[in-house]
Amino acid sequence: MSNKIQEQAKDLLEKLVSSVNVLVDDITALEVNTMVVEQITGAKFNAWQAYEEIYSINDKDYFDVKRIPNPDDLPEPEKTQAQELRERYTSLFSQLEREYFYILLEQSNDNETDPRIIQYQERLKYQVEHKANIVPTDEEYIKLARPILPAPTPVPDQEDKNQKSLRQRWKEIEKLLKNDKFIRNLRKISELKAALNGGNITSVDIDIIYAQTVMQLDGDIISRYHNKLFKLPEGDRDLILKIHNEGVVAGEKQWRGTLDFLIGIIQSIAKLSRNERL
Repeated sequence: MSNKIQEQAKDLLEKLVSSVNVLVDDITALEVNTMVVEQITGAKFNAWQAYEEIYSINDKDYFDVKRIPNPDDLPEPEKTQAQELRERYTSLFSQLEREYFYILLEQSNDNETDPRIIQYQERLKYQVEHKANIVPTDEEYIKLARPILPAPTPVPDQEDKNQKSLRQRWKEIEKLLKNDKFIRNLRKISELKAALNGGNITSVDIDIIYAQTVMQLDGDIISRYHNKLFKLPEGDRDLILKIHNEGVVAGEKQWRGTLDFLIGIIQSIAKLSRNERL
């Protein structure tokens, strides 16, 4: 075998091993959730679109545009429910930004700290020190609260005098969307957002996960049931449990098939490695 072919084979093997590592991280557990929603979107996952949608949650007009209830306009207990709904949305943006922070931390140089890392850490410190007394109009907080995530829109941030060009930001996002770990988390966060959107977001009522079953590779099986499930009429309760159990059976079958496929790939990689050494 020529050196060129050997190098190509080695490169292909390394890419295959990398892909398998991503699969292992993503399928170590099976989780089946059952909830009742008003609508289900059939849209397929698009990384750039998902990134834009999650990023837009941080926009100051997001909740007004989406007509998500304002807690200040409601009495109790609707006030608390509306606040919880908004917090669920904002937590999605926070999760994505936290994932980006870890990526920056991993890529940072010990001799030169990324200013975005410093800003994020200072924001967390500010939030801990001020806790419930945070004033949204405080200039220091406004500065620290600016997203460290690259903006996916061509609209410049007026607060940022060192705004990068659109092309630079586009390249940064493109690089980010090629990061396997980030994409995996973006997909999961996007699924959570789709679940939130599945209900009537103009209402304070929040969709409930009535049943959840998690299966681990070590054989542990954890099932959780919302207490409101047992307050439903008997027919509705039994139907939800039946649907959930059928989903668990179907999910487990598909999960085990994927595991068998993964094991086959690993065995093939091991065989290729032995042949290469020989």
